[in-house]
Amino acid sequence: MHHTVRTSVTTAVLLLAATGLGTAAQAQPAPARAESAPSTVRPQATAALLGDGYLASLGSQIVDSTGKRVRIAAAALHGNSRLDQNAIVNQDTPLAGLDANIRAIRNAGFNTVTLAWSDASLHDANAANYLAGLDAVVAAAKNNLLKVILNHHNDEGQAGNGNCLAQQGNGLWYDSGPGTDGTDGCGTPGTVTQASFLADWKQLATRYKGNATVIGFDLDNEPLAYPGESTWGDGGVTDIHAMYTDVGNALETIDPGVLIICEGPQNYGGSYAGGAGVTAPEGDLTAVAAHPVVLSDANAGRARVVYSVHEYPYSVGHIDPDSGPAAVQRYNAVWGYLVTQGIAPVWIGEAGAPMSSADDTAWATTLTSYVNGQQGASGGPTFAGTEKGVSVTWYVWDTQGLGALNADGTLNQQRYGVYSQWQ
Repeated sequence: MHHTVRTSVTTAVLLLAATGLGTAAQAQPAPARAESAPSTVRPQATAALLGDGYLASLGSQIVDSTGKRVRIAAAALHGNSRLDQNAIVNQDTPLAGLDANIRAIRNAGFNTVTLAWSDASLHDANAANYLAGLDAVVAAAKNNLLKVILNHHNDEGQAGNGNCLAQQGNGLWYDSGPGTDGTDGCGTPGTVTQASFLADWKQLATRYKGNATVIGFDLDNEPLAYPGESTWGDGGVTDIHAMYTDVGNALETIDPGVLIICEGPQNYGGSYAGGAGVTAPEGDLTAVAAHPVVLSDANAGRARVVYSVHEYPYSVGHIDPDSGPAAVQRYNAVWGYLVTQGIAPVWIGEAGAPMSSADDTAWATTLTSYVNGQQGASGGPTFAGTEKGVSVTWYVWDTQGLGALNADGTLNQQRYGVYSQWQ
C-alpha cells in the first residue's frame, strides 16, 4: 500500500529504543548511557500550566474552565502502546524514575503529556499491571500539575510484520469484522471489532471519570485514507467521521468535559478534497468544513471537539515539501483553514526532528512561524490579543533519535530551541 513508504517515527523510536540503537532518522548509534545520571534536569523554562478543570474549544481557540485562552504544550511519552508494556520507555534512563521524568517535563516548559494505549493489553492476564502503569503516569502528572491526553495507538500492541506499533497497517481503528480482512494489516490476527473498540474506550473513560488531569481522548492514532481504509462522512462501515461522532458522544456522556480529539487520516497520494496537487501526509482534514464532527447538544456539540495532525520533516516522515511556501500552502489547505476561519482548534499531536540538518532547520522555521501566527500574509492563521497559537506536541521524551534529552539527562538544546517556541 502507498502508506508503507512512510517510515513511522513512533515505530522507529519504540523498536530501536528497545534494542538500544539509534533511530533510522539519525542512522547512527545512540549515545552511551551516562555513568552517573542526574535525578533531575536543570529547569529551562516556566511551564504555562493549564490550571484546574477541563478544557473546551471556542472557535479556533482552546479555553480553560474560566474561559481563558490556553495552549497545549505537550511532550509525548512512548511506551504502553506495546503489548503489556507497563511503564514508559526509558523512565529510568538517565533520569531516576517516573516522577523525575514528569518533573523534568514540567521544567522543560511543557504543561501536558500524551500517553498511548492498545486494546490487546486490556484483555490478557497482565491487564491489571498495564492499567496500573497508566494510572501511575496520570498520578505523577497530577502531582506535578500537568495534564494527560490518552491516545489509542493501535489494536494489538505489537509490530507484526510491519509498523503497527505506530500506524496500523489496515488504516482503521479496528481490525476484525466488516471492512477488514481480519488482520491489523501487519500480519497480526485481528481481535478488535468496532464494538470492542468502543467498549475499551468506555472502560478508560469510566476509570478516569471526573479526573480533570486527563483532559483529552485522542480517539485513534494515524488512521489512513487510502482505498479500502478510512473514509469521511460517507456513512459506510469504514467512516471514521461516524466513529468520531458515536464514540465521542459515548465518552463525553461518561466523562463530561473531556476533549474529543479527531485525527485526520493520512494520505500521501491525495486528499478528501480531491483535485490535483493537494496531499495530506500529516492527516486529511479537508472534509471537516463540509462534514464537521458535531456531538449531541447534551454533549456540547462542537465545544469539546479538537482536530489533530502530525507534522514531521522529510528526515522523519518523508514529507516533501516539508518547508517554505509549498509547505505553508499545504498546511492552509489540509488543516490551517480550520484555524484561520475560526471553525475549530487544531492540535499537532506529534512533531519533532533530529535537528541535525539544514532541512530539519528549515522545517522547524516554517512550522514554528505558522503555528505562532506569522504566516498570515501567505494565508496562514494570525492571533491577536489573548489568542494563543496552535497547540503542538514534541515527539518524544527520551534520549533516542528525536528525544528531548541528551544521554546525561540534560535537555538537547537544538530541539529545545524549537519546542520552546511552541509553549
